[in-house]
Amino acid sequence: MTHSLSQFATDLMKIVVGTDLFQREVMEKACVIVETEAKRVIGTYDYDWAPLAESTREQRVKLGFSEDEPLLRTGALRDSIEHRVETEHIGLEVVGLVGTDNEIAKYQELGTRTIPPRSFLGEAAMHKEEEIHELFGSAMHAQVLLGLKP
Repeated sequence: MTHSLSQFATDLMKIVVGTDLFQREVMEKACVIVETEAKRVIGTYDYDWAPLAESTREQRVKLGFSEDEPLLRTGALRDSIEHRVETEHIGLEVVGLVGTDNEIAKYQELGTRTIPPRSFLGEAAMHKEEEIHELFGSAMHAQVLLGLKP
């Protein structure tokens, strides 16, 4: 079945109108992927972080924690990681944020003079980049196909 140019334009407008909801849904899924990965990696060396210092390992044992689980003691840092999706009021831009308000997080993520960086947020996003690209690509493909159905 052939479409007229005006029908095609109408179909494209349907896609544009549904884009904000579409973007929010896909961004939500992307944020969940990064949040889940950031939480998963805490307590592991999956990102090849510098080993904990001997003094840190001794202190952890003295306090009743396992000797060698970087960034993991009580689970407070891991449990503080969350995400949100915001729609900018100018245009249809959707922004996904994954992070934590835990004060220790910035020192662990970026490092200090005495603590090597152990990036769990940035690294999680980078490790999941391909999966997120595939998610957005597949979702956009589906949106176009569904939006252009007669």
